[in-house]
Amino acid sequence: MDNQLFDAVYDANSVETVPYKLMQGVTHFGDPVAILGVCALLTTYGNDDVRKTGKLLTSAFTLSALTIWSSKKIVGRRRPLDRLKKKEPPESFPSGHTNCAFVLATTLSNRYPRWKIPLYCAAGLAGFSRIYLGRHYPLDVLAGALVGISSTHLILKYKQPVLSWEF
Repeated sequence: MDNQLFDAVYDANSVETVPYKLMQGVTHFGDPVAILGVCALLTTYGNDDVRKTGKLLTSAFTLSALTIWSSKKIVGRRRPLDRLKKKEPPESFPSGHTNCAFVLATTLSNRYPRWKIPLYCAAGLAGFSRIYLGRHYPLDVLAGALVGISSTHLILKYKQPVLSWEF
């Protein structure tokens, strides 16, 4: 079923189309390097509330990244378009970009509830882009979202100790 859903979304002939180019931009909402940059900015600049948000985001990102990285190594699933290539490391499951997008959306929507709907829409679109661009199967994206949301909720549950940490 995962292959069928992937095939329904991915179209190899769409590479030079406007939607494909848009998805290439949207996918960066979950780029781990970009999220690290956001973490650094939030923990360094701004008022106390902004720095607290940065601590929570950094903690959730770290927990989820460790979970994602270890899962990728344990599962060893090849990316959809790398099925025939032996050079690429098998790191499709779960989706790290989707994880990051949902860590960002969950953390920021907890701190700034009025932004919840746009943040989760952006995260969902980032996850969809990973399938559309041929980088992940739908199950990879779903797992990445679940890891991101659950890791963030775990950090938020214990936010008092997290907020007392000094970086």
